[in-house]
Amino acid sequence: MNYMFRILVSLQLFLAWCLTPFFRYRSKKLRTTIPKITNDVLKRSATTVAKNIRQKEITCVEVVKAYIERIKEVNPIINAVVEERFSDALKNAETVDKTIANNEFNEDYIKTKYPLLGVPLTVKESCQVEGLSFCVGSKKRIGLKSNTSGRAIQKLREAGAIPLLVSSTPEICLAWETNNLVTGRTLNPYNTGHTSGGSSGGEGALLGAGASVIGVGSDVAGSIRIPALFNGIFGHKPTAKVISIEGHYPTCPDKQFSDFLVIGPLTRYAEDLRLMTKVMCENPNELNLDQTIDLDKLKIFWMYEAEKSLALTNVDQDIKAIINKCLDHLKMKNGCCIEDYKFDMRETCEMSASLFYKMESIPNVLKDPVTNQETNNLYLELLKAFFGCSNYSLHGLYFYLLQRHNIFVSRSKYNDYREQARLLKNDFIKKLADNGILLYPTFPIPAVEHDKTLLLTTGAMYCMIFNALGLPSTHVPLGVNRNGLPIGIQVVASPYQDRLCFRVAEELEKHFGGWIEP
Repeated sequence: MNYMFRILVSLQLFLAWCLTPFFRYRSKKLRTTIPKITNDVLKRSATTVAKNIRQKEITCVEVVKAYIERIKEVNPIINAVVEERFSDALKNAETVDKTIANNEFNEDYIKTKYPLLGVPLTVKESCQVEGLSFCVGSKKRIGLKSNTSGRAIQKLREAGAIPLLVSSTPEICLAWETNNLVTGRTLNPYNTGHTSGGSSGGEGALLGAGASVIGVGSDVAGSIRIPALFNGIFGHKPTAKVISIEGHYPTCPDKQFSDFLVIGPLTRYAEDLRLMTKVMCENPNELNLDQTIDLDKLKIFWMYEAEKSLALTNVDQDIKAIINKCLDHLKMKNGCCIEDYKFDMRETCEMSASLFYKMESIPNVLKDPVTNQETNNLYLELLKAFFGCSNYSLHGLYFYLLQRHNIFVSRSKYNDYREQARLLKNDFIKKLADNGILLYPTFPIPAVEHDKTLLLTTGAMYCMIFNALGLPSTHVPLGVNRNGLPIGIQVVASPYQDRLCFRVAEELEKHFGGWIEP
């Protein structure tokens, strides 16, 4: 155990407790209600919308207009849009409708070649979309535009998806909530006094508000799954390297960075995860996504928490209760085998940090992208940020503070923690094999008030360990708690067994209802 680290996080939790009245007071002042959805088109999955369009049951222009109207309705409240391309999107939609009306291709051909034809798409700003902002919340990058689209976005466009906009992130994606000095703070549609999470917080907020049906995010330490939890939607961290990260910013020259960073889908409906992943994958055959999964053949492992410790945030009772309900459903209704085995998840925060921080040239907000040198004093900038006088965000600087000090994990213990991580990965691969999944919290608690994640950094350990191990993981929304905030869990599988995550997500959506309108 790393005692210095445990002391630090204990102090964080104490500060969080002391500041609870402040966070709650400010949260109430920021609370605004999201308008109800009135257009039924917005309540259809992307899979259904694509089918409706190719069968001429609805026009692509109708769908795109419906989403543009919804975005314009909710964005003044949640503040998730960085830059839109509505005019161009409508032109794209008109072209789709002409293609369909002229019967240029038969329906089967369209379904195979263009499975997302006409479906609106939103994209996290850190993933390049040609012609749109590529600032990624950094004042140094204001005005920077993408001159091409990243590989994953290209593949989605080739499949017929129509990008509508790029959405907000923290400063160069380095925070677990979305607030930067360029576009400001993004709010949670279920309670605008709470965070939408990060770093894919803009995507999470738009999808949760019903202003998008499918989105693209990136995840290096929970950045898809935490916003998915906070905003009541599905989010998938795929097996490492199956989806290209070409065109993403920030990046890192260290070869192991691609073990951590993934690009993946965020959706409101479970069936769209499989479709989007299949489109974005460089080699879909690696994942066998069309393989039929018999739920009664699955082994279900489960854990309520990483470990019992006064130094860590306790897992919310509602999240523990929903794990039990999922176990009951999967066992009683589907005949799954519930396994009474617990993985050694102790010190997973230290393991993740040891693997992440050993990499060379990890991005940080103070580093000049051209010279690769730090341009300002970290501690002076932190002081200035507290008074709103810095050109860098408080969240970005705080992330770098943790990075510079390796979250107080001694470098002398790095090799020990890396060996623990290797053994843990081998244990997961052996136990889960090709027919096992783990039900596990995505984050210890539902969406918190704005800025509170600064004091709850260890909560990310529940997601980050699966980046460190390269395992696929899907966040599944499972209703709301007593305060109306979304709750859910992640479903984890062995490498290249992403289809198991999707199949379980689809079953749990069917039983528990999936996404619920705010």
